[in-house]
Amino acid sequence: MMKSLTYLVFLCAMCGAGYGVPQLVDYVPELLQAPAEGKITQTTAAFQQPLCVFDQIAPSCNFCEIWLVVDNAITNLGFDRNNSHVNPADYMSKDFAKNGFYLTVKTARDQYRCPMDMSNTTMLYVIRVGNETSCTSDNCNKPLTTGSTFRVRYILRHPFRNTDNVVAMTKWSASIKLLDAVDYNNLNTSTRRSGGMVVITTILSILLFLLLLLFITLLAMACCRPSTSSNFSEPITTFGSLRRYNTHSLQNKGNIITAKGNF
Repeated sequence: MMKSLTYLVFLCAMCGAGYGVPQLVDYVPELLQAPAEGKITQTTAAFQQPLCVFDQIAPSCNFCEIWLVVDNAITNLGFDRNNSHVNPADYMSKDFAKNGFYLTVKTARDQYRCPMDMSNTTMLYVIRVGNETSCTSDNCNKPLTTGSTFRVRYILRHPFRNTDNVVAMTKWSASIKLLDAVDYNNLNTSTRRSGGMVVITTILSILLFLLLLLFITLLAMACCRPSTSSNFSEPITTFGSLRRYNTHSLQNKGNIITAKGNF
């Protein structure tokens, strides 16, 4: 009984104890290498997943989580190796301007362990930063500021440690510059046309003029053509429509002969 109690106390002490200074892993997060559209947009960026990166770090930490740290890469107020203990709720993306960094895309450690099943070649193993438009938890992946510059690193965190819960972390990625949105009020509308555009416009204008001229000519010919109609009726040419007329004086030949005999 005493032995079991001692073991329980030792286990609780281990759970409360921290890891001290986080171990630095020789890994630099990179943008997605596979050919794909939209690797960098105005508010998001796609990174390679940290596959197998933390496999050799604290292998007994089955409850550990992998988080992505997003840093503004400008003020140097962000997450460094002195941050041995973090509470993600304190670093939600809504406080990014004040804190200089935030944590996001919490993932179970087992999701990135080796060996990985890479047989599905149609899948892109990617982490897209800034992919959530609505934030309701401390694991928010809020869109980044348009045109901003940032960098990222992965950390391995024990969720049940009271102190020094950051077990390990990778190096920082290179600074990433998001795309800028162009204000339509600043668009240059006075750009001169190229020579090819001028030639095409001229040819189309000439063709349109010729087509209009042809239409007017045909309309004038139709209006000014003399009429071929006549006030006289046309002669009857159909045999079946002819009528037969008989004169009264020739109807009876016998009457004519009688008349000759009387003279």
